[in-house]
Amino acid sequence: MNTAITPEAIRTPQEKLAAILDSHQPKTLLTLSLNPVPLAEHWCADHQCQLTHIQEQNPFPALDRIDRVDMAIVADQLEYMSRQDGEALLGLLRNLHTDSMVVVYQPRLAPEKLRWPHNGFLALGCREEGHFAEDNRALDLYSYDLVTYNFQRSWNNPRFWANPEHWGKYWW
Repeated sequence: MNTAITPEAIRTPQEKLAAILDSHQPKTLLTLSLNPVPLAEHWCADHQCQLTHIQEQNPFPALDRIDRVDMAIVADQLEYMSRQDGEALLGLLRNLHTDSMVVVYQPRLAPEKLRWPHNGFLALGCREEGHFAEDNRALDLYSYDLVTYNFQRSWNNPRFWANPEHWGKYWW
């Protein structure tokens, strides 16, 4: 029996996050959150995935001590950081620690001066995965995946170069 969740059936952020984890099947997972991420813990236990959890207000020193991971989840973290520190955190994760990450952001938890604009995540190369609202809570999911971030362009090949015989030979 296939228990995969279809995109039309996704109604909660937990289902969306589980679907993302199922599609990537990471062997190593990093969570950065001031609180535990139960879904990540359960998913790792069920899928023989090594889980590393950083639960600190300032996660930068702890990041220096870890190796590369298959995927990172940032939840309940950016709401309490300055925008500059949040951008530095996501950039560090994206550039040094993982090729895939998921950001769970709750804008109403962040003080007004620390709130990220919607396009703040998009500017870092993230993709919208969903916006969820229930009662007085709102939650946004964004993801970054290096494989799908920079898509292959039809014009980027030797046919469109002035000197196609030099394709792949010289780097400037």
